[in-house]
Amino acid sequence: MKKSLVLIKEIEKGILSIEINNAEKRNALSDSLKIELENIALDLRDNTDIQIVILSGSDGNFSSGNDIKEKNAFGLGLDLAEARIHNRLGLRMCNAWTNIPQISIASIEGACIGGGVSLALSCDFRYCSKDSYFYAPEVDLGIPYAWGTLPKLLSIVGPVKAKLIGLACKKLFSEEILEWGLCEHVSDDPFNNAIHFAKELIKRPKIPQQMVKESINRLVGKDEISIYEQDQVLLTTREK
Repeated sequence: MKKSLVLIKEIEKGILSIEINNAEKRNALSDSLKIELENIALDLRDNTDIQIVILSGSDGNFSSGNDIKEKNAFGLGLDLAEARIHNRLGLRMCNAWTNIPQISIASIEGACIGGGVSLALSCDFRYCSKDSYFYAPEVDLGIPYAWGTLPKLLSIVGPVKAKLIGLACKKLFSEEILEWGLCEHVSDDPFNNAIHFAKELIKRPKIPQQMVKESINRLVGKDEISIYEQDQVLLTTREK
């Protein structure tokens, strides 16, 4: 039987848990996993029963990011038209998660790397464990940081700190993640803290919450720029 890469469970009425289940690769985001997470988010758009979604990773890590060891990583081996589509899978996944109507909370333990940071920042709130860390090594790998992450970083931490993360590849540990405003809380048990926060949120009227979220997303969204970033990634990998 094929192992499910995503585990879905309704914690209680209106609160859904979605767990990335690729622990052998520290929850690396394979192409199939990106597509599955995108489809889950798209399905949630029409789900009026769920008000809060908690996204987490299995076995002590949130996500080690894009699976660069996978066949056709960065579109290599594909013709240009196919490569452009392939190279946008991560961006499509993050955009889908950014735009779900539900309030989303990322519960983050251990590694949150590259595309994992992108996915975490696509959620509305983040709760971290004491051993968690954020790290975006893309520039060290010879590619720009993409997946629509830079506008989100800029809106949260400002231009200088966004550059420290995105171009200087600065690794942030839990205390600094909290200090920089990239998460709301650090504890030994971020998942249970996320559940507690979800139970507080769900007491409030759902539709006004969703309207506020949509308004804020419109004010900070720069999706049109993110498409160009993906082509930059494609160009830098093809030049090697």
